[in-house]
Amino acid sequence: MLASSANWYPVYTHPNLERKIHLALVKQNVTTYLPLQVVFRQWSDRVKQLQVPLFPSYLFVHIHDWERANVLKVPGVAKFILFEGHPAIISDDEISIIRKFEGSAVELESAMIAGDRVQIRQGPFAGIEGILFKKKGRARFGVRLEGLRQSLSLEIGMSLLRKL
Repeated sequence: MLASSANWYPVYTHPNLERKIHLALVKQNVTTYLPLQVVFRQWSDRVKQLQVPLFPSYLFVHIHDWERANVLKVPGVAKFILFEGHPAIISDDEISIIRKFEGSAVELESAMIAGDRVQIRQGPFAGIEGILFKKKGRARFGVRLEGLRQSLSLEIGMSLLRKL
């Protein structure tokens, strides 16, 4: 057996199969993480609260590199995310940040405007560092997830931020 440590890898799935794949991997004793967010959807007769994936068509697996082939055998798994021909690795710190954002009113940002580097001073996100930017005239706090090459953002009051 190889002595290398396990890493978090992002897995790209076929659309709307994230939960089925998550359950299939759990049955195979693979450590997986499917971050969810709460959204409200309006129908003609009601508003419904749903839990949907924070990153549509993505989930994360904590495995050794040599276990990737087994994950690819699960129906619905499309591929591992590669950057420059190598599998993307998500750090434990980035997974921890995603866990803190999970369940909050966050938006996935594919590109962010450069701004002041700030840190949240208090609340459930206290200590997290990121970038301050404006979207539709409102202040937002953003965290870049290098392993995914995407960002999470959160609308936040200026009084909760400290410039670094």
